[in-house]
Amino acid sequence: MTTHPAPAVTRQSLLDTLQAFKRTSLLRATVELGVFDALAAGPLDPDRLARAVGADARALRVLLGAAAATGLLVQDGTRFALPPGAAELLVSSSPQYAGHALRINVSDWEWEAMRDLAAVVRKGGTLLAPDATERGFSYWRDFAADGTFVTRAAAAALAESTRVWADSVPVPRVLDVGCGHALFGLEFARLHPTAVLHALDRPDVLDQARVHAERMGLTDRTHCIEGDAFTVPLEGPYDLVIVANLLPMFPEDQGVALLRRLSGALRPGGRLVTVGFTVDGGPPADEHAAHLLSLLMLVSTPGGEAHSLGTTRRMIAAAGLTEISTRRVDPLPVHVVTAAPGAATAVDTQEGTKR
Repeated sequence: MTTHPAPAVTRQSLLDTLQAFKRTSLLRATVELGVFDALAAGPLDPDRLARAVGADARALRVLLGAAAATGLLVQDGTRFALPPGAAELLVSSSPQYAGHALRINVSDWEWEAMRDLAAVVRKGGTLLAPDATERGFSYWRDFAADGTFVTRAAAAALAESTRVWADSVPVPRVLDVGCGHALFGLEFARLHPTAVLHALDRPDVLDQARVHAERMGLTDRTHCIEGDAFTVPLEGPYDLVIVANLLPMFPEDQGVALLRRLSGALRPGGRLVTVGFTVDGGPPADEHAAHLLSLLMLVSTPGGEAHSLGTTRRMIAAAGLTEISTRRVDPLPVHVVTAAPGAATAVDTQEGTKR
């Protein structure tokens, strides 16, 4: 095992960790109150800002002071203003608005699930009922509505990884499994005007996939399959099967079973593409997001985690697929792995591998 140098644990680093939940709560409250939107037109004092957002003036003054102390706002005398970057990322009318990520990263269920992490570790899996793999886990509706910061970059990497192959398929038939927002399949369909997308997920989640398809003008080429990826009829065959951010929810043996089932729905010469965070033995700080995803899977599923790239490859091989290419979505530890049924061909080799 490689040993990676790490910064020393100090009183300050411990204090930063102990205070982190307060900073998160502060950001959540400031967004929910509409403070950033109210300051978009210019600085305001606490009294005027309190009237604008419908809050108690004294309580808001305390919140504003904490927001300025943590860099979310700037204080100039008695008035508060937006710091650089806030107008783009925290004002809801901005095209780059990131406040919706709060519904995903600061969800109530996650706070509750993390509350007794020690008990989860003692048990070896989630305490939730239903858990994240079961019907009725409402969080996936919020996830499908917004996606994450890395969704679009990963979807673009998937499209690029399959571009050479897809150009040779006249009418690509695509299955996006456990699609959530379906942005991976929709991005592929946007770039390939003849592609037809079949989005598979549970009914309440598919409502959000339909919203995204309508927004992108792809409703007429998007069809929904309601059900569980392990049991629902797949309605194949398909030229492309997308498995994005799904394998971390399951242990390796279940991942193999799912990939084997999906590979049976591929046409000869088709492609199966996995996308996901990987914990791959590099410096832990460089794989920070993947390790925290593993922690989230620990508290929310019976046996899931962010698999290593090696484990992903092992699952692909055990499902009877051959890896064709691997692309990392820098700077995050996210990999797009493209595979095909059976042995690689000369055309497959031309697609190449980028690590």
